[in-house]
Amino acid sequence: MNFQEFELSQPINDAITQMGFTSATEVQEKVIPILRTHQGDFVGQAQTGTGKTAAFVIPLLEQINFKSKKIQALILAPTRELANQVYEEIKKLGKFLPLKATTVYGGVPYVKQINEITRDNPQIIVGTPGRIIDLIDRKVLNLSQCHQLIIDEADEMLNMGFIDDVQTIISSLNQTKKMWMFSATMPDPIVKLIEKKFSKPKIVQLEKRISGNRNIKQYYFVAHRRHFGSALKCFIDANPDSKGIVFCETRQDTKQLAELMQKRGVSVAALHGELSQSQRDDSMKKFKDKRVDFLICTDVAARGIDVPNISHVFNMGLPKQYESYVHRIGRTGRAELKGTSISFVAPDQIRKRSAIEHFTGQKMEEISLPDANTLKKLKIIKELHKMENIKNAILSKEDSFALDPSFVYFQSYFSDLTKEQALKLLFTYRFNQEIRHIDESVFVDTAPKESPKRSPGRDGYRNRDHNRSRSRNKDQRKR
Repeated sequence: MNFQEFELSQPINDAITQMGFTSATEVQEKVIPILRTHQGDFVGQAQTGTGKTAAFVIPLLEQINFKSKKIQALILAPTRELANQVYEEIKKLGKFLPLKATTVYGGVPYVKQINEITRDNPQIIVGTPGRIIDLIDRKVLNLSQCHQLIIDEADEMLNMGFIDDVQTIISSLNQTKKMWMFSATMPDPIVKLIEKKFSKPKIVQLEKRISGNRNIKQYYFVAHRRHFGSALKCFIDANPDSKGIVFCETRQDTKQLAELMQKRGVSVAALHGELSQSQRDDSMKKFKDKRVDFLICTDVAARGIDVPNISHVFNMGLPKQYESYVHRIGRTGRAELKGTSISFVAPDQIRKRSAIEHFTGQKMEEISLPDANTLKKLKIIKELHKMENIKNAILSKEDSFALDPSFVYFQSYFSDLTKEQALKLLFTYRFNQEIRHIDESVFVDTAPKESPKRSPGRDGYRNRDHNRSRSRNKDQRKR
């Protein structure tokens, strides 16, 4: 369906054209016509990466009174990154409208956010639940004229322990409000929230998206957790032009893997909950600006990441929830482009791999480590490619080197060596350490192809109790 068929206002059509959109996605095709005219509540079930943000932002912008200085719409997001993504989409789609919007979230000082609210009089607020409640309590947010509440990624709100906060915010709004909710899954607490707080909502479900993206080639590699890092380095070396996201289970795993990859010469940035907001923003900016090739993060930190042209997604172990696997690999293979996901599977996760295949309706193909000689050749080719420009510059300025005392001193060092000996010396000097790492990496102890009766009790980055539970509520909520 073409966007022109929605009969949107000209400013929004102009913004959509500038963004390069022509045909609507399935969720946009089904949701936009409903939200443009429906006067009641709405619930949409759709995966990340389906275009659902535009599906609710476009009809929202059609309903805003731009002459008013009151807050008319509140959008709740589970993480700062997702809040920023929604805000950026609002700015792009509202580029030709006299729109005022802002974001509020924890982990940063209140002053700037309070000033933007009191000075700019935004019509739309996008924020995380904890900071929204704080600003309501401080009498900064006046929601008396707010007639629209949008809850994005509701199931992730539940996972992060924000569901009580969401209910508190719902209760703080006036009785005439409309509520729109989007969630990838519908666990019981979300269903109960809908039954309790929503009034006969219109429901649209796109469950078939859960089967995954056919543009993504899915692979798995079985190994013990202690070898995941080395195996990751091998696959990255085998795909020298790859850009991607690496998913870890915990913050500590993320931090330690990022440090290991940096030591091995891989261009990475880490994204996890222990970082300050400025550090998180810096990591995201480096990745979006292509100053680093890989972003290493947790599931929670990755919510809201929408970066085009991601070629690879790596899973350092399979996630606990099958839906998370679909979310993860959905970061690649977008906009009809091809993508690759590689999951490192520990012996105790063999059955889970089979269950995920059944859940998605797609098979993961087993993949082998690249051999050492291939990796070494690729490393040399990559370095020689970098040297090509230097070589051309040297040939054009060859005479100048004869007059440079430092070069004469350098040249004298090789005077008693043959050309072959000099090349061997330079090769060893430049590549010896990296080639040694390649030799070490390819000798990964691959794990048996059947699930053991007991867990190995070790995750490859540190020792810990395998069954240790994690507290989400107070740890995740940062006001």
